[in-house]
Amino acid sequence: MSETRLTPNLDLDGITPDEAFAVLGNEIRLDIIRVLWQANAVRRFDEVSDIAATLSFSDLRHRVEIDDNGRFNYHLSQLTPHFVRHTDDGYRLSGAGKQIARTVIAVSDTDDFDFSADLEQRCPLCDAPMTASYEDQWLRVRCTECDGQFGDETPHGSVFLSNYPAAAIAERTADEALTVGFYRCMLDNAYFMHGICRECAGSISASVSVCSAHQPQTENPCPECGTHSQVWATQRCETCGFAKRLPVEVFTMGLTPVIGFLDEHGIDVLAPSLEEIVNLLQHRIETAISKDPFRVTVAIEGESGTMGVSLDEELNVTSLDRPRPN
Repeated sequence: MSETRLTPNLDLDGITPDEAFAVLGNEIRLDIIRVLWQANAVRRFDEVSDIAATLSFSDLRHRVEIDDNGRFNYHLSQLTPHFVRHTDDGYRLSGAGKQIARTVIAVSDTDDFDFSADLEQRCPLCDAPMTASYEDQWLRVRCTECDGQFGDETPHGSVFLSNYPAAAIAERTADEALTVGFYRCMLDNAYFMHGICRECAGSISASVSVCSAHQPQTENPCPECGTHSQVWATQRCETCGFAKRLPVEVFTMGLTPVIGFLDEHGIDVLAPSLEEIVNLLQHRIETAISKDPFRVTVAIEGESGTMGVSLDEELNVTSLDRPRPN
């Protein structure tokens, strides 16, 4: 198979992504991972302790319910050493094995999961009612009246969209789910602006797009691009492909100096409400674009002055102007 972005030519601890997919594409092997996880056969604290719980070969085979010793040994050997570790005391999950187990747990129990609900929060763009829905491990918040934030690239009226594990949403109300989802999204921005992927710790590439004929109105988006923001940025992991496309001003809020500046003005930008972010975008942030070289300058107004951040076409910070203390 030819190399693609999602199956890069990487050798991760002796196994390529294609090989890892092949290894995990078997019910018996996933059962082995499940049994080891349920038996707590893991190194409890990878970072600080070598203490590990294990299962013997016979005990593990018995719990997986495979009678054929040779067949079981073959499938177990395919998982070792990348997902399962064999020690003198027995078998346990590796760090990668634990990650697979956690992923399976996070997306479990999604069949016939109905999360459709009205939110108590009003749309921050037009003050109309909002609704929440959950599909394909995605939380979608939609305004019932306006066009939303994201234009034609998302379902009409979309105000917030985020991947969201079912295990984290099952016991939360729609408003609670939105609060947690927005918090995770803002943390993603901080990761991205430090060049790190939250999913796999890979490196990030970024690009910027500008609506050259941007003419938004008070409540309606620009008729040219269909959004309220003139400058949008896409940040994508070069290893696993995890990506987000957001207004450049929102990504700028993931920079440490901006986080500190807004905190001084009573805004925890890593845990804000939708209303706070929209208020910032509409009333306290101005964005300017220049060419030769291309620069996007985001000016954030505060009581102590204005912070200015200039970015290039790859979202690298080219200059940072902090307000001088009085």
